[in-house]
Amino acid sequence: MQPRRDELSELAAWAASGRFEPLGGAHAYSEETSRGFRRSGVLLLFTPTARAGSDPGLDLFLVQRSPLLRHHPGQIALPGGRLEPGEDAVAAAVRETHEETGITPDQVEVAGPLPPVLVPLSEFVVTPVLAWSETAHARDEVAPGEVLHTLRVPVAELLDPAARATVHMGGFGSRGFRRPTGWVWGFTGNLLDHVFDQLGWTVPWDPGNVYRMGWDEARGADLLTKPGEP
Repeated sequence: MQPRRDELSELAAWAASGRFEPLGGAHAYSEETSRGFRRSGVLLLFTPTARAGSDPGLDLFLVQRSPLLRHHPGQIALPGGRLEPGEDAVAAAVRETHEETGITPDQVEVAGPLPPVLVPLSEFVVTPVLAWSETAHARDEVAPGEVLHTLRVPVAELLDPAARATVHMGGFGSRGFRRPTGWVWGFTGNLLDHVFDQLGWTVPWDPGNVYRMGWDEARGADLLTKPGEP
């Protein structure tokens, strides 16, 4: 078995046994705060990297949201979405990933869910789901109007200290990962930072390195004319 897949399974087992350290700060789960919030699931889908010689030797699938969306326009995010009637968070995360990336459920091996977290701005309770795929292939064009690009990102590039900063936008600070089509920041940035820490993959970086993001950049105003990542 691929050693990194074992690490994902172990982290999911920690979560199932209550040993996973929950995400804190603005995203800390509270049953009282979350009353009336909608429920959703997002998929952290890892696959062996397409680029040789990188550590930890994995890629992660992300999506770039359309700048025309009402919530979190233009942001780079994990695939996923709200639960439909009768679904749990795992089923919703896998279904939405299929709709947003074209990766079919039979390509996805679910390791397990992590504890729920909050996105207060859009009033969502989000359950992150760890998953693995040996053969995942995303389509170029899916979910028109919702997703501009499917991004297959080497984890080593996300962990590169030169590509990391604390992103400040509108009085809010979050962990950030720079990509060619923008920053992974906000909820997704904070969640990935936390999961990488829990997996022991984080490469030391300087949180004092601050990137100040303007509103136009935050909502992806220029994305409709910008090409996607390879």
